[in-house]
Amino acid sequence: MLSLTDPATGKRKLKCHSFKGTKREAQVECARLISEMKQGAYVQPSKLTLAQFFDRWLASIKPNVSPRTHERYEQIATKDIVPLIGARILSKLQPIDISEAYAKALETGRRDGKGGLSPRTVHHMHRVLYSALSQAERWKLVVRNPAALLERRDRPKIERKSVRTIDAPTTAMVFDAARESACLFP
Repeated sequence: MLSLTDPATGKRKLKCHSFKGTKREAQVECARLISEMKQGAYVQPSKLTLAQFFDRWLASIKPNVSPRTHERYEQIATKDIVPLIGARILSKLQPIDISEAYAKALETGRRDGKGGLSPRTVHHMHRVLYSALSQAERWKLVVRNPAALLERRDRPKIERKSVRTIDAPTTAMVFDAARESACLFP
C-alpha cells in the first residue's frame, strides 16, 4: 500500500497495487511507483481501451475543429484505427502495436477487403493517433505518447508524384487562346 498527497487538495490518498513476484521484486516495484509519484509521472492503472478513449477525445475536440475535420478524424479513428488496435488497453499500448497496425493497414486495411490502404491514408492514421495520444498524455492517461516514439522509418513513406508543367511558349499559346475565346463571348 502506497501513501501519497494529492497536490490539488493536500489530502493524503492510499493506493493499492497488486504484484506477483519475489519480495525483492515487489520492493523494487514499490520504489519505482514512489519515484513516479514524486516526479509527477505516475499514471493510475485503468482498463480504458483505445476505442473508449477515442470516443472521449473526439467529443472533447468537437468544439475546437470544423465539422468536416471532426468527421474525418472520427472516420479515421473508428473505421481505420479501432478495428486494428482499438481493443488494446490505452495505458499498455506500445509503439510496436502501432507499427504492426500500420503494416497491417498497408497490407489488408481496406474495408472492402480488396487490398491495403494507401501510404497517405496510413500517414493520416498516424497523425490522428499521434494527436489523440498527445491529449491522453496531457490528461495523464498514459505516461508517454507511444506514437511519438515511432521513428520516421517506422511510419509509412509517402511518395511524392511529380507534377507535369507546361513551358513558357505553351503558356503563351494558352493565354492567347483564352483571350480569343473571351472576345468571342462578351
